[in-house]
Amino acid sequence: MTEKLDELLVQAKGLLASGKYNDADKMLEPLREQYPLSQDVARLWCSLAMRTDRAAAVPDYAKQLYEHVQSDFHKAHWAHVLGTAYFILLDLATAQTYLSRALEHLIVLAKAGKIPPQRKKNQSTQAHENAFASGEAEKLLWRTCTYLAKNGITAFPYAGTLLGLVRDSKLLDFDKDLDIAVWMDSWQSCCTALESAGWAKQTIRIDYANYRDYVHPELGITLDVCGLQPRGKQIVGGFSLPDYSAEYQRVSVFPNFGLVQRDTEYGAVWFPQQPGIILRAFYGDWRTPNPNWDTVISALNLENFTMLVRCYAYHRLVQHWLLGDLGKAWCYAHQVILKDPDDILMLRSRQWLERAMMRLNRELPAWPKNQLQKRVYTRMVADLFHEGHVNFLLAAKALGTHLTVCVVSDERVVENKGKMPVMKQAERAAVVAACKYVDAVLTETPASVTPAYMQQHGFDIYTFACASEQERREKYELCSTLPAAMIHELSYTPGISTSDLLKRILEGASKSLIP
Repeated sequence: MTEKLDELLVQAKGLLASGKYNDADKMLEPLREQYPLSQDVARLWCSLAMRTDRAAAVPDYAKQLYEHVQSDFHKAHWAHVLGTAYFILLDLATAQTYLSRALEHLIVLAKAGKIPPQRKKNQSTQAHENAFASGEAEKLLWRTCTYLAKNGITAFPYAGTLLGLVRDSKLLDFDKDLDIAVWMDSWQSCCTALESAGWAKQTIRIDYANYRDYVHPELGITLDVCGLQPRGKQIVGGFSLPDYSAEYQRVSVFPNFGLVQRDTEYGAVWFPQQPGIILRAFYGDWRTPNPNWDTVISALNLENFTMLVRCYAYHRLVQHWLLGDLGKAWCYAHQVILKDPDDILMLRSRQWLERAMMRLNRELPAWPKNQLQKRVYTRMVADLFHEGHVNFLLAAKALGTHLTVCVVSDERVVENKGKMPVMKQAERAAVVAACKYVDAVLTETPASVTPAYMQQHGFDIYTFACASEQERREKYELCSTLPAAMIHELSYTPGISTSDLLKRILEGASKSLIP
């Protein structure tokens, strides 16, 4: 009989995975009646119920299993099922109670030295990720945005999708979906157009007013559509549940930003004019990669850390812990602590996860500070690198948190000074890169420093030093279109220069030749 049950459960699981919910229901309902306390039957039945708008039927059944099972692992699982069901039903207080209970059971296991086995990624997940690494997902993004633009809908890349395109010039390899944003006054038109373009609307368990999921039937790629709207001098988005209190909302806040049209091989699309404005609001230091970032909870521009966001974080933490992915679980505990340092349960969870990972010789995740950076940019020759150069770079770095130096080309030096530098550009760049005050070195940049260039690279300040009035006029001319607040002139170190060093070298060489 056990073999027969196992065979039926495999079939039911396959039906669930392929979205054949009616067929799965016909198979699971009799099994539930026949084996009411079978955890395998109950898992599949509850999963089906929460996917088919029957979450209200889950708590009574899941409570029976929670009371019946004995081990802390199984109690943690059924407390997680209960917490998830109440979350879907928008009873957040009860959801948090059961998700907290699940964590308590997992901590008991960790104290006893017991960790759930880590599951491997399934092939469908790997195939989905390959679509991002191969570029297929990006092609789909531009086709979709072009289609929407042609239909008069101003939709544009957003969140992680925008991050990849701006920072890496391609979608993030580890991303799991495409993100676009649209103004709320075009919300319904956008959703209608997406379905006309072949995107299939996914049933999401909570029906937010400004967020919707779609899936591409051929590639299996998910598209997240986020609605934004102006609020005074700000733009707000997130997850909106209009008929609920503030604790049931997730509001993200941005400074005002504009959009421009950009050409792609599929046609014109809309794109943020200053993407750094959006990315800084989300990520702070958006140039530092963080594959463990979860925008729902990690975003720096959350207006409030509400119960909705907390329950989401608890749900994801328990989910990863039960799957044995301790690193991911640690990241969710850490993110909650960043938002609420007084959350004792999260502090305990992170502590026990760290102990477990150390015992198993697993590497602890490195979580970037993601503090908002003030990025400084300068251009220099840096020939015969000397004390004056060091003083300048020290002062330049002190203007912000990140210093980028363009080491100008040999040709540009000839144009400016009428002679070749002693050191080749590659040699000069290597020396500058070795200076501890320098974070990045560039060798190909435009001669003029424009607002567009500064915005493109996220630079906040352009700085330089001048050895003469003539040099001062020339350098201010090269950045004449920048606002005054962006320009900072530093003092020139007196008594030393590359020309002085050359004189000393020549004098020393001539003296050595005197018999």
